[in-house]
Amino acid sequence: YCLALLAELNLGNNALKEVPTVLGHLESLRKLYLFSNRITVVPPDVIGGLQNLVVLNLNHNQIQRLPPEIKRYIYGIVVSKILQHLSMMDNKLEEVPAELGHLTKLSEINLTSNKLSWLPQQLYQCKDLTKVHVARNKLTSLPELTFKHTLQNLTTFHVTQGIRALTKLQVVDVAGNKLSMFPVEFHLLSLKELYCEGNRFVHCEPMPSEQDAEVFSLKVIVMEVQQTQQDLLNHLLCKLSIIVYLSSGSCCALCLGPFLTTWLECVHFISLRKDMKMKSSLTIPVRALLCSYKCFNTDGHPYYGVATR
Repeated sequence: YCLALLAELNLGNNALKEVPTVLGHLESLRKLYLFSNRITVVPPDVIGGLQNLVVLNLNHNQIQRLPPEIKRYIYGIVVSKILQHLSMMDNKLEEVPAELGHLTKLSEINLTSNKLSWLPQQLYQCKDLTKVHVARNKLTSLPELTFKHTLQNLTTFHVTQGIRALTKLQVVDVAGNKLSMFPVEFHLLSLKELYCEGNRFVHCEPMPSEQDAEVFSLKVIVMEVQQTQQDLLNHLLCKLSIIVYLSSGSCCALCLGPFLTTWLECVHFISLRKDMKMKSSLTIPVRALLCSYKCFNTDGHPYYGVATR
């Protein structure tokens, strides 16, 4: 009871192997520092009692995973409405649960020096994010746009989520990963700082390419199926979860039309100084999606096909 009003607690630089269960009773706690210990597990029951937690620092531990149950104590009436700073630098994280997207007030996240090979697309639901630090991981890509459609009109797609949703984002640190390019619309962010050295970015080295394949738009595919195999289409809708299949669709950067697959992966090169109004003189590759060679062969666009050697 004597610690009921405690607002800040620093238990860093100890030899703790677990988070003390008594912490779950400190309902007034706003800042909790557990860095430089030997903690391997984040117990949802303990953290769940910290209804006013704003800062959680678990740097320099041995944590391998965040529990999916994170949504249980951050959603609704508990931490989700106030937790702003989450730092788990230098742990052993191999993945981040999709439930992270419930941290709707999160403004800074630091997952530097872990073992992450991917990030959940739900991270883009944290629209208050200003700083994202994921340096020195194993990321090969950042989450791309996702699309939704309606069964009433299979040719209609709507962009639902992408990195552009993070309108408050100012700092991105992805240095020391395995990225080949940045996701679609990355160049539309209003960043102030970008750290991206030590990746495997594609280079602009133009070379001839053979153009012997054509990708039909999703609209053409659906029209043909409707004309010749309407019964089969209805069967697929019911039995083969075509919703999931179509959700991988995209929109063409040039004609803006929806399509299901892309034969040619494209990229355009963005000057941080000229195009994103940053101080850096770097040029970065940003992924672009084109539906077909009909669009790709249009004169005047800045997109290149991506080739592997």
